[in-house]
Amino acid sequence: MSSWNVKLKDDREVILRFLMTEDKEALMIMMNCLSEEALKWSSPPYDEAKITRWMSGVGSGLSLVAVYEKRLVGIAGIHHRISHPREKGIGGMTIYIHQDFHEVGLGTAMTEQLLSLAKSKDLHRIGLEVVEDNLAAVSLYKKMGLEIEGTMKDAYFGVDDRYCNVLVMGKIL
Repeated sequence: MSSWNVKLKDDREVILRFLMTEDKEALMIMMNCLSEEALKWSSPPYDEAKITRWMSGVGSGLSLVAVYEKRLVGIAGIHHRISHPREKGIGGMTIYIHQDFHEVGLGTAMTEQLLSLAKSKDLHRIGLEVVEDNLAAVSLYKKMGLEIEGTMKDAYFGVDDRYCNVLVMGKIL
């Protein structure tokens, strides 16, 4: 099984590896201990049904987890659409990082590895949607070469009871 050691800006080391079936419980634990701030721009709850859907990426080679001291601290995946020939080579990216690992380079490392894997699997395009006010995520995606392709006005109702714009971003590999 492939894995990659990553040294973070704060000198902690994590292991990036492919998501495995036996990660389901650890993933449930990670998602249920994310802080309110870490979930601010997401769409909870992260219940068993949602985690089970994510687990369908096992074996695709495009779902990674970050492991630190035997616990999951991040998950990132590209879910490629193969249900229709018109969606050949098109993938949608998601990433979640535990709040204790924000701003230390884990998101960058996971995104770089995912994009490399996507390219090796001959995916053509990676896209995602991100809340415009999520400045850290928008900055990361821009740094990784994703471009803003459009804006959906007032498409996300935030925890602060206000509507936010959602950016559509993408990258041709």
